[in-house]
Amino acid sequence: MDLITQAPRGTQDVLPENSYKWQYVESVARDTAKLFGVKELRTPTFEHTELFQRGVGDTTDIVTKEMYTFKDKGDRSITLKPEGTAGAVRAFIENGLIGGAMPTKMYYITPAFRYERPQAGRLREFHQFGVEVYGAAGAQTDAETILIADSLLKKLGLKVQLFINSIGCPTCRATYNKALKEFFAPHLDELCYDCKTRFEKNPLRLLDCKEEACKKVNADAPKMLDYLCEDCAKHFEDLKDCLALAGVEYQINPRIVRGLDYYTRTVFEFVSTSIGAQGTVCAGGRYDGLIAELGGNPMPA
Repeated sequence: MDLITQAPRGTQDVLPENSYKWQYVESVARDTAKLFGVKELRTPTFEHTELFQRGVGDTTDIVTKEMYTFKDKGDRSITLKPEGTAGAVRAFIENGLIGGAMPTKMYYITPAFRYERPQAGRLREFHQFGVEVYGAAGAQTDAETILIADSLLKKLGLKVQLFINSIGCPTCRATYNKALKEFFAPHLDELCYDCKTRFEKNPLRLLDCKEEACKKVNADAPKMLDYLCEDCAKHFEDLKDCLALAGVEYQINPRIVRGLDYYTRTVFEFVSTSIGAQGTVCAGGRYDGLIAELGGNPMPA
């Protein structure tokens, strides 16, 4: 078959006979956001590459392996967005929203792009619904964001399980990273090439590796929850209390670290057991340092 009559690998057409399903999911997402007072944001499909290198993190698989990056005609490095948060934060800073009423709550429905092996439920061009909240530090905001996702998934009829964890702040993370290095140092020969690189730059990333040999070593690694500082421990307890009050069931999974470097404190995943190996249908967390990292005033998010 001629290439011009084939969609690029890892992409798919949405035909008229199926587009109503997409419209339904998008309408439920928009209606749910509206109920929580969240307004829509639309950002460009591509951004300056440096935004993702600084925001997502240069030790993540997304930045090191999966981004669609190219030079434009002005010799600028441009990247198709691999996720929605970094672009949303850039728009928040550039358009002066940082000086508005807080908290600011925004959502987006956007295509995103990652160069990875196509498989069931995982494409190179995919679509995300995301919610970003700026200017609120309390655990009740974490719980509200999780509640938005929980409400949406239930309205769509998905049976999911919520897992939560805390990965602390830079203060307690430094102590934890030291403990991780001490644990992994005797096992370096057993780890994959990527994890050997992560060991020095970002040992927390070792816990997110999907290689079987690394997962076997990770099973006995120290848990971040045992190293939380007093403020982070209280924040996590407050989150659990808020979720209980909202009637949202959860389980604690100390192995959740998420694949992006900007997360602090709360991280979470909604996992479905009915859609095969790619069971995580929604995930996120708090990122209190990202706005300052990208040039804005320090602000929780």
